[in-house]
This record gives sequence, C-alpha cells and structure tokens, in this order.
Amino acid sequence: MMANFRLYLQGVKTALASRMAYRGDFFMSMIIMLLVEMGAPLLTILIYRNGASFPGWTMYEALLIQGVFLLAKGIALPFFFGIVWNTIERVQEGTFDLLLIKPKSALFLAIVTAFDSEDLGKLFGGITLFALSLSRIPTPGLWECLQFAALFFIALTTLFGFALILAGLGIVWIGNFRVYDIFDSVVNFGMYPAVIFSKSLQTVITLIIPIAILGYIPATALLGKPAAGTWSAVAVSIVFLLFSLRFWHWMLKKYTSAGG
Repeated sequence: MMANFRLYLQGVKTALASRMAYRGDFFMSMIIMLLVEMGAPLLTILIYRNGASFPGWTMYEALLIQGVFLLAKGIALPFFFGIVWNTIERVQEGTFDLLLIKPKSALFLAIVTAFDSEDLGKLFGGITLFALSLSRIPTPGLWECLQFAALFFIALTTLFGFALILAGLGIVWIGNFRVYDIFDSVVNFGMYPAVIFSKSLQTVITLIIPIAILGYIPATALLGKPAAGTWSAVAVSIVFLLFSLRFWHWMLKKYTSAGG
C-alpha cells in the first residue's frame, strides 16, 4: 500500500514539475478553470439578489450545495479523474500498451500518470465557496459533520465511478473527448436542490443515476435536514461504483492494440 502511495506521489511531483516549466501558462490555466466553475454560484447569487429563490432554501444554503459539489469535483478532477483523458489519449496514440506491460494494474497506472495540476484551480474555488457558505449558516453539530464526511466520501467514490465509465468508453470510442461534455451535462443537476425538480427527475438523479449524492445530499446532512432517500442513494452509489469497475474491466478486454 505504501509503495503504491509513494508511486502516486511521484506521479504528482512529475506532473507538477512538468507544468511548472511554464509557470505563467500554468497559473493562467488555473485561474481560467476557477472562473469557469464560479459561473453557477454567481448565477445563484444574481437570482437571490433579484428577489427570486429556490423554494425553501436561503442563498447561502443553496451556495453550500454548490460548494460541496465544486469541492468534490475539485478533488476528483486533479487527483483521479484524469484517467479519462489519459486513457483516451493513450489509446489514440497507441501508447496504452505501455500500461498493460507494467507490473502494476493498468487502472492504477492510468491514475498515477494522469494527475491534472490545472484543475487545482477548481479545488481552490470549491474550498473557498464551501468555507464562505459554511460561515454563513448555523454551525453544524458533530453528528451532522460525521454524516457529511461519510456522504462526501461516497460522493468522491461516485465521481470515481463516472471516471471509470468515461475512461472505459474511451477505450472503444477512440479519440472522442466529447465524453467530458456528456459528463458535465449530466452531473450539473447535482449543483441544485433536488426538490426544485419534478418527482420523476428527482427519482432519476437519486435512485437511478447517483447525481444528487454529489452535492445536494451531503449538504442537506450538514444542514441538519437530511434529504428523503439518503441511504437509498448511498446504496445506489455503491452499486454504481461496483458496476463501473466491472465496466472498466469489460472495456479493457475489448482493447485492441494499435500495433501490428
């Protein structure tokens, strides 16, 4: 385990050293990533400042959902979601074979070699928005914090599941980076209170495709008003992770080398 952790840290150091060779471009990219992610929170602030609102939610409660969502993405995208672009690029260039002949699993090596330092801007944005929102709501108790920590961990594993599915698609759907657009279009529902959607859509994002777990459900736990169906959503997220692992290995078996 420690050997794997040290190997992962080495991958992070290598990626950072590579990007820091062009520091101006690196910091500019981080700022752009941050500004892109701040679009939805700024829109929420404008909605509330103009007299409208999400029914039953104060502005800072709504921003807390978005802060949790962006914090989860801010951790996932730089630290393990890079397996998507890494897999797509390697399959397209014919270098994915290099991961298969190593003594470590291809999945682990795809993560180690895919640290995306530019997405650290999203992490800083998520931390800032989460901290700001948390400072403007009643202080959560210990039990609420423990529930939030558990649900936030589930949110990260769910994002890992999404990454596995998109990377698996990249093995057979060669060179198509549009999977990122599909991902963003689907998961953005997790930035808003599920109660503002229709009952059928609430069922879809909670009990079929685990999207509400990415922001809404952990935030409700932190606010002391857990969402209906929270533990069912947790169960669905665990099943989703297991399915995504099976899907990755199934797609890996379909991989055909560029050689020959």
